Amino acid sequence: MKAAIYKGIGKIEIDDISKPVIQADEGLVKIGMVGVCGTDIKTFNKGHHMFKPPCILGHEFTGKIVEKGASVDYDFGDASYVIAPYIECGKCEMCQKGVPELCSKKHWVEGAFTEYVKVPLEILKRATLKIPNHVPESTATLTEPLACAIHGIDKARITAEDRVLVVGSGPMGLLLGNALKNMKCETYISDIDKNRLSMAENCGLKTIDFSESGFESFKNSNPRFDSIILANDRKELVNSLLPFVHPGGTFELFGGMSRDTVLEIDPYFIHYKEVDLVGAFGFSEKDFKKAFGFITSDPDSFSKLISKVRDLENIVEAFNDATDKTKAKIVVKVSS
Repeated sequence: MKAAIYKGIGKIEIDDISKPVIQADEGLVKIGMVGVCGTDIKTFNKGHHMFKPPCILGHEFTGKIVEKGASVDYDFGDASYVIAPYIECGKCEMCQKGVPELCSKKHWVEGAFTEYVKVPLEILKRATLKIPNHVPESTATLTEPLACAIHGIDKARITAEDRVLVVGSGPMGLLLGNALKNMKCETYISDIDKNRLSMAENCGLKTIDFSESGFESFKNSNPRFDSIILANDRKELVNSLLPFVHPGGTFELFGGMSRDTVLEIDPYFIHYKEVDLVGAFGFSEKDFKKAFGFITSDPDSFSKLISKVRDLENIVEAFNDATDKTKAKIVVKVSS
């Protein structure tokens, strides 16, 4: 079978590899489509400690269950499904503490930029969701990143009609914005790039220009938000934006920062204004299902985020597209 093999920084190639052989507690999935995520791009451009070459990237995927092990007693038919790349065990210390996104014994699926993958029984049972006819398969690939966004929203304790600023209008910032809009929040997206801001406006979101002059104007207007979500890695913005969180509100580090990053913050806002500084990483089964519900209830809004679909043979071009700030989400089509 064909697979896109990541072979090192800046190098990904289509190779022929052996088709997976499933065990009794697994299913074989024929991959349909795979979204290109920020982690894939980061790995391709800079490397990543979690993905050592040679390996297969990709985890935002759809597909059909074409073979079942003896222990899999579910009838999936010929439908297309969106499938979680991992699921918590539900039993470990982290799961019992109510933070399943930090589960230490997750059930995993290997990389999806390939024709077939094995899927564990627990994922088949709990996080394999049939794509309805009114939802484009490319749009369904947004379920996993949207689940991460929903987890971030929950961690920030955001509720309907809150006033929220999302800093950064990349694909994840746009997903956060769409989810918040669906929750009836007063949502603003900020960026320094006019193309990104234009995409946010196309999604019906209010925007704030964070270019140098725009940021000065923003600060002088002295706005206040119930929550601010930093959806990029601009560490200097943390201290700059803390004063604009309502007392008792939240500031969330949603975008990943390198391990050696050190933040400098004014503790006044944390102590005297009780602004909570929180982080968010990954998602849970609950988040995945909630994200799918958001997409199935409003597929047109989320479909606006799909900028281009490319075939697996053109994966290098897909990765290049994903770094283009005039585009949002890029999807790779593996099979029909």
